[in-house]
Amino acid sequence: MIKIKLLRESKLLKEGREGLYDIMGVAPGSIDLFLEVFTSGNQEHTDALRSFISSQYQQFIDNLTEEDIPETSERSYKTPLNKVKLFLSKGVTYWWFIVAGPQVAQKIIRFQVISYYMELEDELERIGYQDLTTETFDNLSQKDKNLVYEKHFWEDYLDTFFANQMSKEASGNLQYIGGKDQTSGLYGTMKDWWMSTTGRDMMQQEMSEARDELYLDLRKDTEPETIPDQKTPQWFKKGDSVGYDNEEDVPDSEER
Repeated sequence: MIKIKLLRESKLLKEGREGLYDIMGVAPGSIDLFLEVFTSGNQEHTDALRSFISSQYQQFIDNLTEEDIPETSERSYKTPLNKVKLFLSKGVTYWWFIVAGPQVAQKIIRFQVISYYMELEDELERIGYQDLTTETFDNLSQKDKNLVYEKHFWEDYLDTFFANQMSKEASGNLQYIGGKDQTSGLYGTMKDWWMSTTGRDMMQQEMSEARDELYLDLRKDTEPETIPDQKTPQWFKKGDSVGYDNEEDVPDSEER
């Protein structure tokens, strides 16, 4: 049974984002922007991260010597030091944790999370989120509706997502930057393997704080002053928008 499940998950991941949604048991489209930023290598966010690191930590990187780093192979780089410096400049959190410690590693994670939430906020403001009514929401494109679903998804399910989906680590047969042969979170799809495994609690903390700030920034007069308690997560059948409280209640769940 376990082997069959692993083979099925491997097959579904080859289907791309649609397959990942099916494995997660999350309604398709619910976290499209998150997946684009943290699993697909969004170039704009990649460039912003490198610019942030250059402005804040370039001197630290330049001053590193062989004595400052642990023993590691040079791989395809001239020296181990060159490799580590390159990975630091790219924001690989594992090496920031090893070389600079947890506080700096968390700052690198915080920048990435805040950048994601800033883009989500910009997109919500673009569609006039605070002024949306049932009628105007119905007139939105599906892509724009998904932005609203994404905001509400984190408000409702962030903690259970990190416990039940992000915690599913796998190799995914991918070559992670700075972590060859390492497993990564979210069924092996997260591009920063350390942030989504060992550093997952840091990421969850930053996601929670940014979620609460966004809620307050965009809170409507009819909404509570503090974010409501999170909901019990639901499971979805592929291609069906109806949610179920338990995985076994989903039609054809024995095949999942």
